[in-house]
Amino acid sequence: MKFLVINRPNGREHGLSGTADAVNSYANAVEAALKSGAIEAAYAFIAGGAAYVVNADTTQELATKVRYDPLFASMDTEIHPIADAHDFLRGVSKHI
Repeated sequence: MKFLVINRPNGREHGLSGTADAVNSYANAVEAALKSGAIEAAYAFIAGGAAYVVNADTTQELATKVRYDPLFASMDTEIHPIADAHDFLRGVSKHI
């Protein structure tokens, strides 16, 4: 199943040292997760926070992908089940 994860800063320290190397390392980890398919899409909010789309077959897989984000402790996190719009609309059309 597909999930939209929305992170908004909560004011806690996030553990990145703020150095260029630390930020680039995190960017590399996001890029690797995108390439491997661990996450489907990732976006940063200019004002702070982020949103990403993950696929997970189990609660454990979803929890692992969400909680192992190095910024998790410094974010308030929302998780929403989502579907591709065309699949959702075709499903709805079968029930009309």
